[in-house]
Amino acid sequence: MASQIALDYATHRLRILAFDGSSKRIRVQAVIDVDLDVPPTDDDVEADDLRADAIAAAMKAAKLPSDPSAMAFDAGQALFREFDLPFTDAAQIAKVVRFEAESHIPLDIDDVVMQHLVLRKTRDKSHVLAAAVKKDDLLDRFDVLDASGIDPHFVDLDAFALFHALAGTGVAAEHPDAVVVSVQPESTTLLFLAGGELYAVRSLRMGTHSLHSAGTRLEANEQEVELARTHDFLGRLKRELRRTLTSLPPLEIPVVLVTGSGSRVPGFADAMREVFAGEVRELDFLAHVDHKLSAEEVERYGPDIGVALGIAYKLFGLEVTQTDFRRDECAYARKFDQVKSPLIVLSFLIFLVVALQCIDAVYRNKTVNREYDLMINWGDEALKMVLGDEAAAHAVWQGVEGQPQRVQAIHTRMEKEFSDLAAKLGRGDRLPWQPSALAAWIEFMEKVEANEKKLGRLLVSRLDIDVGARTPQFKVSGVMESRTKVDELIRILEEDPLYEDVRPSVTSATDDGMVRFDEIVADIDLAELERRVKEGIKSAERAG
Repeated sequence: MASQIALDYATHRLRILAFDGSSKRIRVQAVIDVDLDVPPTDDDVEADDLRADAIAAAMKAAKLPSDPSAMAFDAGQALFREFDLPFTDAAQIAKVVRFEAESHIPLDIDDVVMQHLVLRKTRDKSHVLAAAVKKDDLLDRFDVLDASGIDPHFVDLDAFALFHALAGTGVAAEHPDAVVVSVQPESTTLLFLAGGELYAVRSLRMGTHSLHSAGTRLEANEQEVELARTHDFLGRLKRELRRTLTSLPPLEIPVVLVTGSGSRVPGFADAMREVFAGEVRELDFLAHVDHKLSAEEVERYGPDIGVALGIAYKLFGLEVTQTDFRRDECAYARKFDQVKSPLIVLSFLIFLVVALQCIDAVYRNKTVNREYDLMINWGDEALKMVLGDEAAAHAVWQGVEGQPQRVQAIHTRMEKEFSDLAAKLGRGDRLPWQPSALAAWIEFMEKVEANEKKLGRLLVSRLDIDVGARTPQFKVSGVMESRTKVDELIRILEEDPLYEDVRPSVTSATDDGMVRFDEIVADIDLAELERRVKEGIKSAERAG
């Protein structure tokens, strides 16, 4: 079933719209009306308790979810006031609008929840619409809904919800200059659009509900009575609409979009043409969304679903008016529940990312440690040959903390032995420098570490360095993450003057998705290697 519900809570009925999808593609699953005109009982039972039972029964029968949900409040039960403010900054307007509205609203400002819209702006003036709803009216409806486990995330006026439906379905973009006339059972809403934006809002406290109770004094058959009711209703509506137009600046109205239950009253379209002198079109919101409703349900709800649909769009994140009447004592108290599940998912993802990074760091550390162990073993063997004493060779590096420091200690001792031998021979620094495979290895490893981010994982399976050959050569084989990484290693070697004539390797895929390169071969520039070794010795002496 649907994952969310939108409520159009009017005086005499509650309309529940069940839906899923997204703000770009809403899919209506079901529409249910609950009659709130509960019959009186002999028992001392509150009417709101009977309404709560009726809503709970309807929700249970339709197997609808109670959360998430949002609600539209009847604009006929709200107070609207318009006034000008001598500035256009949104922050300034928000600071003073409540105090300015207090002089226009004939109620204690602390007893109402107020929201505002900036309808129009000039260079230094803002025309503001303030709407106020009694807190007690909202709290009473929350109590009725609470019996069904419904706690709306937000509350908006049905007039503002209707504008969200126009924006969400694309009707506002299709008819940027128009007037929307929505005749509901309890009230009539007028939305004036200019350039696709809300230009003016009016709510008339008259609706089709009066058609079912008026005219009982007439002595005529039922058809004549209904005709008289309709004629009376349309006459009063036309007078109110003309009075509304006189209060507005001149506005071009090329099209009149009619919706709501009253839009199908006989003669309604003709009445609208008389008042607005524009093209009249019936606005069927269901034609703009996906739905699973039957033909009978489409016929019944099609012209009267706009308010609930606007709440659905807003619940999905489409926010046009920035209004929410769940404020002060009426504020939504379970906001953490809205973000609890996303926070749990986000926390798990963060934990997963950190865990994977830690695992990768452990493996990388093991690889580096193995490589340092190999370098130390090779250096230790070289020291044994030079010193002729295994214990003395071990003593050079065993007391040093840290593998890089041990490698450096071996390197420094080898250089010292070289200098001592030169002094004994009486040749000083003229003693020819003897090329060292260890020095070439160190240079290669430093180059790899310096480009660690570019190269990624590098597992060296074989490394041959022959500095005594006619043409000193460097050969390396191993495994990397991809062919691109292998090419990057070759490029880095080619850019280093230590390596000449770098020959690429034959590559092949491994079972674990990595790439094996058989052998990268490069000639070693011994003069460059000698320069770097001597430069390293001087740096070590200066540091010592």
